[in-house]
Amino acid sequence: MIGFFIIVVLLSIARPNFLRASNIITVLRQVSCIGIATIGIGFLIIMNCIDLGLGSTLALVGILAGLSVSTGAYGLGLPTPIGFLVGIATASAVGLFAGTIIAKARIPAFIVTMGTMSIGRGLALIFAHGMPVANFSDSFNFLGTESLGPIPWPVIIYVVVILITWYILNKRPLGRYIYAVGANEEAARAAGINVDLVKIKTYLLEGILLGIAGTIFAGRVKSASPTFASGYELDAIAGCIIGGVSFSGGIGNISDMVIGALLLGVINNGMDLLGVEAFYKQVVKGSIIIIAVLIDRKRTGRG
Repeated sequence: MIGFFIIVVLLSIARPNFLRASNIITVLRQVSCIGIATIGIGFLIIMNCIDLGLGSTLALVGILAGLSVSTGAYGLGLPTPIGFLVGIATASAVGLFAGTIIAKARIPAFIVTMGTMSIGRGLALIFAHGMPVANFSDSFNFLGTESLGPIPWPVIIYVVVILITWYILNKRPLGRYIYAVGANEEAARAAGINVDLVKIKTYLLEGILLGIAGTIFAGRVKSASPTFASGYELDAIAGCIIGGVSFSGGIGNISDMVIGALLLGVINNGMDLLGVEAFYKQVVKGSIIIIAVLIDRKRTGRG
């Protein structure tokens, strides 16, 4: 929180237009979709797991949901609710597949999700015939582009996701089990927790969140591309680690994920306003991740 406010103050001094209402709304709109994905992967990191296929899943969601409602080439022109269901079902299936393999075959999440990363990107290219998908209906684009008063719909959906996931993580047995598995998987098994089921449910939950995020983002940009969301898994992981979710598992909460995503969004927006080239953004982002992990190791006594 201290770092977040320091950066906001510095950017507001360097660029007075940073604190304009229009720019703040722009930042919140941009953060919303990656923020939802950050919460999804945050659950996994607390459970001491990971998903390297996050970006590929978002691309596949955008392509399949887009093709469902598109009136262009290869599009099916189906009603908007079908498009949203297709997007959420796609990501849920990917999450369920990855979670089941990880839990039942006892293969490290790093390896399995590296495989789903390649599979997802390949399927996106196959279904889209290597071309972007567009010509979405206005109703499909609505949630991504329109606002309720001054507040964009993606921000409203993000807030709803925050509240629901906070309830799951703090008030439901699944949340307690996620912390237990992340802190010590073998101890959780010894305590009678069905660790395999917890992993499957958590990956499924992440899939649902990615389905929501991917579908809204496709509507916001009014198109979908097989190369969409490349590197977004790093943004989501960075948001968690920067916010304070421990990469060693068992530590973290929803507010950490939200603050981390906002901090990353503010940094990206600030660098845009300062005219920093996109190449330098990658350097800054990578440096922040390394620093955050070093701080986390020191905090957890493993440094």
